Amino acid sequence: MRSMHLSEGAGELRITIRLLGVLQEACGGVERLEVEIRRGESLLDLLRRLPARLRNRVLADGGVAPDLLILVDGVELSCLGPADRVRLEGAREIVLIPVIHGG
Repeated sequence: MRSMHLSEGAGELRITIRLLGVLQEACGGVERLEVEIRRGESLLDLLRRLPARLRNRVLADGGVAPDLLILVDGVELSCLGPADRVRLEGAREIVLIPVIHGG
């Protein structure tokens, strides 16, 4: 398992981001990111700090890309509310899952 630690400034809390499928490729084969977050930081704030190649894949039009599922401690984002209102304080893991459609 390859992992990467991201820190920016004085982080107060640490959270794990698990990447699945093509998102691992977008992050150079990394399966997990260990990220420091600030108290009160939203999920959208955190996604905006991801490495550029990964960030460009998970964000679209100022929000979460429509072909992405996000779990925060096992709960899907649509059950929690908009990404800019989901506070991460107390969260331990975020899972980013690309949705692949066929037809």
